[in-house]
Amino acid sequence: MPGALLALSAPSHAEEADSFVDAVDEQSATSAGSLQACNIPWCWPVWQQRTGLSSAPFSITITEDTPSVWNSPDANQAVWTFVSNFWAVEDAAQVDYIKKERPDNDTKGRELWLDYFHLKWSDWKVNSTVDAVLVERGLDPYSVMKRMKLANLPDLATSQIALAYPALAEVLFGADAFTEDGIALKEPVRRFLDTLVAHHWARNRKTWLKNVEGLTKILTRYGDQESLQQLSEQQETLRDLLQALGIDVKDGSKLRLPKPLRQALSFLATQQDITLLTASIHDQLKLCDPDTATADSIPEFDPDATNDCDFQWSEGVEEFNGISEDHLWTILGLPERRIPFFNILQDPYGNCDPWTEDGQKWLKDPANGEPLALRWHQLVGLVKMVKNAFSGMSILLMDDVGLGKTIQVTALIALLAFYREFYIMHNQFPGKIAAKQWRSDSPNIPNLPIMLVIPPNLVAQFTSELHRFLQHGSFDVLPYLATWRSRQSWWQDIWSRSIQPEGRRIIITTPKALESDFDRILEANNLCPTKSPRQKANYAVDAPTTAYGRHFLLSSVDEAHNQRNIRKGYWAIFALRERSLTMVAMTATPITSGPLGNADVDIPSLYRTQMLTWINDIRKRFSGAVIRRTIWSVDNYGVRISGLAPFKEHNLLVKLYDHEVDNLELIAKDLVEEGGARAAKFAGGSWKKDPSRKLDILVEVVQWHKERDNRQPLCIVDDKLEPSSSNPDIVAGIADPTLCDKFVVYCAFPTSYFQVTKVLDLHGIPTLQIHGKIPTSARTDIIAKFKNSGRDGPRVLIISNDSLWSATDEGQLIGRIYRPPQQKTVHIYRIIAANTQDVFLNNISFSKAAILDAFTGATPSLRTYQLAKLSFKTNLMLCRLSIQQQRGR
Repeated sequence: MPGALLALSAPSHAEEADSFVDAVDEQSATSAGSLQACNIPWCWPVWQQRTGLSSAPFSITITEDTPSVWNSPDANQAVWTFVSNFWAVEDAAQVDYIKKERPDNDTKGRELWLDYFHLKWSDWKVNSTVDAVLVERGLDPYSVMKRMKLANLPDLATSQIALAYPALAEVLFGADAFTEDGIALKEPVRRFLDTLVAHHWARNRKTWLKNVEGLTKILTRYGDQESLQQLSEQQETLRDLLQALGIDVKDGSKLRLPKPLRQALSFLATQQDITLLTASIHDQLKLCDPDTATADSIPEFDPDATNDCDFQWSEGVEEFNGISEDHLWTILGLPERRIPFFNILQDPYGNCDPWTEDGQKWLKDPANGEPLALRWHQLVGLVKMVKNAFSGMSILLMDDVGLGKTIQVTALIALLAFYREFYIMHNQFPGKIAAKQWRSDSPNIPNLPIMLVIPPNLVAQFTSELHRFLQHGSFDVLPYLATWRSRQSWWQDIWSRSIQPEGRRIIITTPKALESDFDRILEANNLCPTKSPRQKANYAVDAPTTAYGRHFLLSSVDEAHNQRNIRKGYWAIFALRERSLTMVAMTATPITSGPLGNADVDIPSLYRTQMLTWINDIRKRFSGAVIRRTIWSVDNYGVRISGLAPFKEHNLLVKLYDHEVDNLELIAKDLVEEGGARAAKFAGGSWKKDPSRKLDILVEVVQWHKERDNRQPLCIVDDKLEPSSSNPDIVAGIADPTLCDKFVVYCAFPTSYFQVTKVLDLHGIPTLQIHGKIPTSARTDIIAKFKNSGRDGPRVLIISNDSLWSATDEGQLIGRIYRPPQQKTVHIYRIIAANTQDVFLNNISFSKAAILDAFTGATPSLRTYQLAKLSFKTNLMLCRLSIQQQRGR
């Protein structure tokens, strides 16, 4: 292998791997400097990340990547001479030339290279990577022998290990290993993989052939301890599955199946559940008489209509602005004014699960629950999604946090299932779509399942929301989690256990779970991100064991903005979209999420001009596919759709303590002049033990509101906190004034948690904390404790408190508390350090004059540092736009 790596690094391959030699003349391209710059694979980012080197370790001169044992001029020259001579000999002679015992003048350089290679090869974990890829592709020795029913490990050609070459190349070298069309491997890479796999397979043969008798036992079936253990685990899983389904099996272990899967199996609808629900739905189907005439005053609703000329959309649903709630129900063909399959009552606080026995008993009590109903804007969103579904157009649902994206998507799922049943009974759809058909090749809505793609940390919450909205027995909700290898039999063992029609089965999965399925049977083409991924050789065999072996009526992706970059997640969703008749992408993040989104600051006009040009083009492309309402949006009566009183914003601009200003000056000066070494050291020193003005202000604010509920907000007067004299009647309109005030403190940086917690604890303020390292189950318990805490319990939940770069991020944070069902006035405090970059980060709340005054009042070093940051960010944005334009040409 040391020879194969040197052969791959030969300068004759440099032009095949990189194009920068085209920029210089042929003579200079063969100079030592150019060779160092573009030796493959050392210039490829993926290989650089694996090795920790930014260039080849061998060079005519000593560099930062030269191994320490080569740091002397003699040693480095010896290695370079050997490497150069190795490249000069014929390919066939290189095998002998790399041998350590070869007597010649390159002995010293050869030994230094071989010692370095053998030392680093294990650190680079190439062998373990090859093992993992072969196992993932089912091409490891055990899988090959089992598949071919052989008693001995076959040779490379018979084993067909070459099928794993693309995956090996991508893992080791990335996209640079492929030709420009992304289809074939570059020839030097292919030759390197030939040698790598041959060595790897020879090592496997040596290991496996040590005990032919044991090998034969494995092949005859589960002969060795590892295979016996695998069989035992499979038997345990099967026992647990049967027990979860109510089939008594001795010695089963309930702990073997994941908790979400055990819960899902326990909630599967029984035949009795389905029968009772079917009777109820049939009554509703009869009430929706297709022959009932609709009022003439209802505006025409055409699912086939397009919005080709509507480039001035703002919320994407302007066509429904003048339509009343009654008319919206009529358009949908639902005279009972409720969504089919939906619960009638709900627990707005989410403490009651109506799919459990206790939850059903709780909701039967007349004193409990409140009506579950869609608000006007949610009905509008549903009508818009129905229209797009019938016309084959996807939806980008971008409503603000707290406006009910989940209930709108759930209502769409339920309504499509109802429409399918309605068409079977009446041979047409209800409401204003009565004269339409689903698609040109399918009059009725196909009986296909639903796929929901949810971030892992939101799976439990989303499942709970489905239980809250949908009647028990109406749909089966099945979790599809983990990796393909751990759930190969999921479709047989779990999917087949549901007796619901496929159109009433909802699969909840995660992006990573889909990525695992994608990697099993499909290959991405990053050079052509709009073309379908290629099918692997095993597609026909393994596709039925993945999500991509089926089609879906509707696929919905939550937090869809996380998949916008051309990576595995993008391709997993891309392939899912190709197998879905309708797609709904949910996100609360606009197309730009940088710090300049709503800034009231003059920035270079070139950026703004270019950005507006791109945004205009994007708006045209997305016309008719976007629903984007904010907490400021209003309904057809001009009332805010959030149903809440406006939240109050309070910007507390405070001066830091003198020692904090001195420290910031030192840090800024060091960052500008000395690279940050002294500042980093000083920042971790004794100054942190001194008081922090922002933390002191935080404590005063919490203490003020904690002493008595519904108090007036605070403001800064002469650099001191004082009660605000504005809006004295802040308790007006409170639905339940007996509920105590609670406080959420946001910390943008994990390092802030300790400081904030300790300071609040020092002042006798009990807190609860949530951060990324807390598991989902514990996080759920913490939130429940916070919600149920009274005046004497912990009423401060620490999540984040520093300034944010994006108005969108801040809007999402505010939306977590400014949302139904809580009806208290929400106060948003921003504690901002005057004369620092805090003011820039909070520019959405300050005028140009305030920003300028704060900037000019800063120390000289801090002003220089802020200017450098702003200039760097602007230049970076312009550079990205320029690159995008070049690619577009």
